[in-house]
Amino acid sequence: MNQSTQPKALSPTCPEPIEQGWLRNDWLELAFLHWPYDPETIQALLPEGLTVDLHDDQAWVSLVPFQMRRAGPTWLPPIPYVSNFWETNVRTYVIDSAGNRAVWFLSLDCVRLLVVAFARWTIGFPYFWADMDVQVTGRRRRYVTTKRRWPRAPAASTTISIDVGNEIEPNDLDLFLTARWGTVAASLGRLWFHAVDHEPWTLHDATVVELSDTAMTAPGLPSPVGAPIVRWAQPVQARFARPVRV
Repeated sequence: MNQSTQPKALSPTCPEPIEQGWLRNDWLELAFLHWPYDPETIQALLPEGLTVDLHDDQAWVSLVPFQMRRAGPTWLPPIPYVSNFWETNVRTYVIDSAGNRAVWFLSLDCVRLLVVAFARWTIGFPYFWADMDVQVTGRRRRYVTTKRRWPRAPAASTTISIDVGNEIEPNDLDLFLTARWGTVAASLGRLWFHAVDHEPWTLHDATVVELSDTAMTAPGLPSPVGAPIVRWAQPVQARFARPVRV
């Protein structure tokens, strides 16, 4: 797990603001469920050129369901139905060859086939077309992801129910897990960094009421151990810059 480039500092605000970008997303009703993992286990799932990022000598993997609105290129208006959808992703935290401290997606389940096809073929994200249902009642959020339609393998499903608590002041671990101003994707045999900008996260504590999941183990991870750290986030408006090779 050698890293030749010094990792960039983590910051609660985007260090390189993006005025417009080429893609926009609004993220709503977003929940984070975080578990620690053995670094060697995560490193084994990463492509050459990425190093697992650590906090207190631990790697981390997160299960993240949320709603995306107004998704699409910035030069086009949102497309009814297509631009609004629910998603659940499994992500870990990496450092690329340029020192960017980024998100690496292990899987993303989404209810829109067009979005899945676009993201798989043009960006390289491992999207799956799946069914998803979400219920919001008072402080309770219930996210249910079922039946991957394409690709069908590996099969996975997720049921998460949380109660949202009070707004919190992020600690060092919260910063490590959420202050990620970009993602890395593999496309055409190369790695590409996609910088992102949005408002600082406003986080709330949350409590798990119900949890049943196989999306974490579907990419080859062992089952997470112990109770997750749970957060719920207020909405943000995100902008992505064009990808750069790393």
